[in-house]
Amino acid sequence: MRYPDGGGLTPAARAKREQVRLEAAGLFAAGMSPPQVARKLRVSRKSAYVWHKAWRTAGAQALASKGPGGQRCRLSDAQVEQLEAALDAGPAV
Repeated sequence: MRYPDGGGLTPAARAKREQVRLEAAGLFAAGMSPPQVARKLRVSRKSAYVWHKAWRTAGAQALASKGPGGQRCRLSDAQVEQLEAALDAGPAV
């Protein structure tokens, strides 16, 4: 398929983002404010505030990765192979 991970992040990219969120949890625990965390980790203030709220509510485990987003593929293996072949063939076929 064109997008092997459903168009989303690879497992390595998800792990990297999770690491940033967990680092933010440590900074919140050390007393840093969301704007300070945003500057230090080079993320948006909005993300820092969302993470801070989740961290206050449920701790660092609230910032752990929940896996790939989106719905699970409902196509059978045969249908996925057929779709891949059609996409590889291109629009002119």
